[in-house]
Amino acid sequence: MALRLCCALVLLSFAQGFVLPQYSGAAGVLGRRLCAAASAAYTRKGAGGGVSRLQGRLEGGQVAELFAADALGLRNSLAAQESAAWSHSARNSESVVLALTKEIEEAGGKDKADGGLLWQRKAMMSLLLQHDYSAYVQAATALGGLIDRKDLPNVQDVPFPGLEAADRKKPQRVDRSLVGGEEGQGEGGLIPDCTLPEVSFSESPLDKGLLFVFRNLVSKGTGYSSKKEGISGLLEEGREFMLRPGQTAEAQHKMVYDTLAGLMTPVMPPIYKTFMSGILGGKQYGPWPWAPWLTSFVTPTFFGFLVGPSRVNRRSDGSLGGLVVEKCKFLQESGCKGLCMNQCKLPAQQFFDEYLGLPLTVTPNFETQECQWSFGEVPLDPEVDPWLPQGCLTGCPTREALAEAKQAKPCY
Repeated sequence: MALRLCCALVLLSFAQGFVLPQYSGAAGVLGRRLCAAASAAYTRKGAGGGVSRLQGRLEGGQVAELFAADALGLRNSLAAQESAAWSHSARNSESVVLALTKEIEEAGGKDKADGGLLWQRKAMMSLLLQHDYSAYVQAATALGGLIDRKDLPNVQDVPFPGLEAADRKKPQRVDRSLVGGEEGQGEGGLIPDCTLPEVSFSESPLDKGLLFVFRNLVSKGTGYSSKKEGISGLLEEGREFMLRPGQTAEAQHKMVYDTLAGLMTPVMPPIYKTFMSGILGGKQYGPWPWAPWLTSFVTPTFFGFLVGPSRVNRRSDGSLGGLVVEKCKFLQESGCKGLCMNQCKLPAQQFFDEYLGLPLTVTPNFETQECQWSFGEVPLDPEVDPWLPQGCLTGCPTREALAEAKQAKPCY
């Protein structure tokens, strides 16, 4: 009866903290309540003296079973149990992830807990992600205050804890000389700005070199060169090209497509197409099974100059080949959905698919400025993609400049 009462309280907390729009601020509280429920169930003795069915650390054959299931994508009894535990709130106490989190917290958190416990929790979350995305999002959200965001295998639909309490600076301002026109523009629907604090990005010698080459290619492609340095100059060049009279999204995509092709030089594409995409003699036999993962592993080194730090993770289907940008440099500095869509997301997807032979889905999160790159995943059309909100960002400086200049076209 006590355990059922505890589950009822968890259900109420879950409804308040997860289902309603204000869930992110309650993530830590909810996670601790769930761990309290786990602790009560873990120590509770049945009438016959046996320990409750809640299980914490996996032992022996279960560890091997977890390893094999996670590596091979097999739906075993552990996956089925975890899915049921998070799909039905009355069964939260059966969650292995919850029990492992309880043990980790009792040990003093991830910095003091045994590495085996941390691996088991991460593997269980990966297993859940592969077989029940909805249950995974519920688990990751409920325990968001207790599991480091970097330890989650995917954060695409997982709210950022404490998002509403953060503060954000203004994005790069627009040079008003880049815009002109006479007709008025309606604002339409607006997307809330990111409220997380801005990040200061450091640049390695490689980042500076790649940005220099990239900017030269963009200048040749657009016929315009900004006097500003670094990413600010690149964004001004891109914005000037975007705001030209009669400009089209397709022309912007081609400009970035050609720039990426030039950045790779004539040497790299044939190698990639052969060993990754499986293009041999003009016919494609791949992509090879290792292509999505290996591409996600190599990519962070070479595109940090444009988007900032990123880390390898999993795609939303649980497969290897994911990459998450922690806070996109390009989006933070521009504050512009139009630049993000037409000079990053869409041309990058087109370039990987058509030029390199590997599908790619790029999913920006305008609320957190994170961005999920999923190699090997076929992208949806922007018009039907549920992860792409319609409208312009509220504080978009390009939109403001267009409105002041009385131009009719939206930047996105």
